[in-house]
Amino acid sequence: MISAITFWMTVAGCLLGGFAAGWFFSRSAAPDEQARRDLEQQLEETQRELQSLRSDVTDHFRGTAERVNRLTEDYRELHSHLSTGALSLCDPSSEQGQVPMLDSLAASNHSHTPSNPPLDYAPKRSPEEPGVLNENYDIDRLRP
Repeated sequence: MISAITFWMTVAGCLLGGFAAGWFFSRSAAPDEQARRDLEQQLEETQRELQSLRSDVTDHFRGTAERVNRLTEDYRELHSHLSTGALSLCDPSSEQGQVPMLDSLAASNHSHTPSNPPLDYAPKRSPEEPGVLNENYDIDRLRP
């Protein structure tokens, strides 16, 4: 015969197992849980698409940069070829005097002078004039 303690232990174990199984089943079958899983799946898919798009953009701009560099080198080579050919093939003592284009080609090919970068501010017209970054710059024009 089964003792009372064994009986109640079996009943308690079955109830506990039933509650646990019911809880897991209700969580997996609940509409909120399914919606959460769908959202997580959409999020993962969107992240994969974003990563793929970033990779494509990076590859595109890397290829563009390589092509621009190649184009720049080809342009320099063409310019050098034209200036060398013009200097060696054209007669500088023509009836009109020096050809200005030959002078500019010779100057650009043999003596490269660095140009100044553009200013990121407006230069002052006089030393007494306030600069553009001054707090009172052009405030009189804005007052009624």
